[in-house]
Amino acid sequence: MDINLSKINKVHFIGIKGVAMSGLSVICKQRGMEVAGSDVAKEFITDKVLNQEGIYVFQEFNPKNLDWSPDLVVVGASWGEDNFEYAQALQKKIPIINESDLRGLLSKEKITIAVTGAHGKTTTTSLLSYIFTLAGLDPSYLIGTGLIPDLGINGHWGGGKYFIVEGDEYIKSKKERTPKFLDLSPDATIITNIEWEHVDVYKKVQDMEKVFKKLVKKTKSFVAACCDWQSVENVIGKNNDKVSTYGNKMCSKWRIGSYTQKLNESYFTVFKDNQVFGEFELRLLGRFNAINAIGCMIVALHYGIGIEVIHEAFKNFSGLERRMDTDHKKDITFIDDYGHHPTEVSETLHAIRDMYVKRNIICIFQPHTASRTLAFLHEFGKCFKDVDEVILLDIFTSAREKEIGITSHDVYETIKKYHPNVHYFGSMEDAAKNILSEIKPRDVVVTMGAGDVYKIKKYFMDNV
Repeated sequence: MDINLSKINKVHFIGIKGVAMSGLSVICKQRGMEVAGSDVAKEFITDKVLNQEGIYVFQEFNPKNLDWSPDLVVVGASWGEDNFEYAQALQKKIPIINESDLRGLLSKEKITIAVTGAHGKTTTTSLLSYIFTLAGLDPSYLIGTGLIPDLGINGHWGGGKYFIVEGDEYIKSKKERTPKFLDLSPDATIITNIEWEHVDVYKKVQDMEKVFKKLVKKTKSFVAACCDWQSVENVIGKNNDKVSTYGNKMCSKWRIGSYTQKLNESYFTVFKDNQVFGEFELRLLGRFNAINAIGCMIVALHYGIGIEVIHEAFKNFSGLERRMDTDHKKDITFIDDYGHHPTEVSETLHAIRDMYVKRNIICIFQPHTASRTLAFLHEFGKCFKDVDEVILLDIFTSAREKEIGITSHDVYETIKKYHPNVHYFGSMEDAAKNILSEIKPRDVVVTMGAGDVYKIKKYFMDNV
């Protein structure tokens, strides 16, 4: 379907509370369109974004929600023809596209930089957008979270020529099972890593490698790839002139050297072609974030941004919502993080332990999707060695997922083999009430998962 966005005046988003959908709705409004959408009444982290931007949200799916006669309907990946509003749009003959189609249309209007990979996309996209903003380039961006303190909200349509977008490897929709990022038209691409993920779509990591190879081929001028991962090396191949590698390995063109971490910042050395390039200070914590920052630096330098701007951005960028999002109250530290894959969980908890070496760390973990939990059950068992206590919640299931025969009790039994202090409370309400009375001054309480476990942090902050 050919859609000319310049001729669209009114857009309705089905599933508007999704992180991508909310950002896209903001972009459409900034482009001068009238925007509304619908979703379930449940609280999402994007509610603040939509409220702040004055975008009306219907708190249920209902055919009558289309009575305002939009010119275009955009459908989120979790919804399809079985949705009441989708059927109504078909009946009214309103053009329908999915969120990935819209990203693709926007991508054609700017010089697009796609940030991809199994982990680290959101932080990397945010930091890169901040660098370009600090450089005075007024980039457009689409970021898969809610609020970003140093940028504001997760979507922006700027006056500059660049569009920095989180490239999602998940499928476009229930019917169209090609990855979303292949709808983009990238001039440059960052690949932070490739590891088996989205196990409901990709049966093995080699299936992911195939789609990333297509993305690299589609990228016009430049690819920055972290070659610490075998699958990334498989994708980029050898003697690829448009690829610049980075990471830990000696064979990387850009390599991280020494790394140290203090309470609120990290320090690291960068080598280029095995010669010292510079010393950097980063406000984000964790060696993995320093490596992501190097990927940002390579792309920024490629587009002519000065190293002094990059230094300033690294020192000042304070992170984003749900990524080691830290608050303190009554000498207790509360950290919320989106980590939901075993690698993310393990690396993030290791960074937190490096921050708080001698303190008691409690991790409240909410597994995300039954398919992922089943596929990585053994790996999840070994993720929590850096914490003193593990509190396990029920699995947060996805709207796009069928029932699969696994429960958090199975996760509990697996973790118990490797960790001496693990408890299973089930619901968030039971866990929050039971844990609140046990928290002591100097404790570090980590809520972790891609579902709604962040609500427990809010509960603690209000009631401790």
